[in-house]
Amino acid sequence: MTERDRSQRLQSIYSRIARWSADDKFVTRKIAAVNPTAELAVVGEAPGPRTVRLSGVNYFDRGGRIGATGRYLDEILRPLGCTVYPPRDVKVSCGTITRAQGAGRPTVYCTDLCPVFPGYQSVLNHRQRIRRPSQTLVRSSIKKGFLRDELATINPRVILLLGALCYKHFYRCFLNESATPSLGIVVSRVQNVHLPMYGNAVVVPFLHPSPSSPAFLRWFERFVPRLSDSPLVKLISRSLRNSPP
Repeated sequence: MTERDRSQRLQSIYSRIARWSADDKFVTRKIAAVNPTAELAVVGEAPGPRTVRLSGVNYFDRGGRIGATGRYLDEILRPLGCTVYPPRDVKVSCGTITRAQGAGRPTVYCTDLCPVFPGYQSVLNHRQRIRRPSQTLVRSSIKKGFLRDELATINPRVILLLGALCYKHFYRCFLNESATPSLGIVVSRVQNVHLPMYGNAVVVPFLHPSPSSPAFLRWFERFVPRLSDSPLVKLISRSLRNSPP
């Protein structure tokens, strides 16, 4: 499949997602921001309220600024020679995402288990917090085949799963396996646990790189002095070299 063929297939998938979405603020993902031949695919749980949902570019807001989760993720990808920054400058509604920040590094493919923002839920004192994707929403998105078709089009060498919900549902629905041991144990012993294959890709579960995740922040603080020496980065690097094309 040529790069153009892949881009056309991805554009068709993004159009299907837009028709399925009930979010009146939803912006269709911008194909210009995507690397259709990426060897590493990053799968999150669901979009946040202010990034791809409004900009059409994963981890970037409509002003062209990268969000906190995207900054952490980009730091982790740096020693792998990869980036979340698009392969070219991309105009968004209120600015431009510039390629300069990721220059010299190929763009990873970023997507989500559930490709639409799940909304907010009320908490104490009339406050709101971001809702986690419901079972119904996740099942619906998986049944529609969005992620399945994206991965079939990209055909990556490594799939990096972000967060416990993504770990649980990907293993159950895509691998027909139980998500055991716990995500924390998998991350702490990532070089010694069994990691399954999905197609030609090694599947690597990891913590969601969010500033609101204490577990991730502890991991990051431990390895940030030299991320290239972290078991996670070493594993992904080896998998990118050794996985079949």
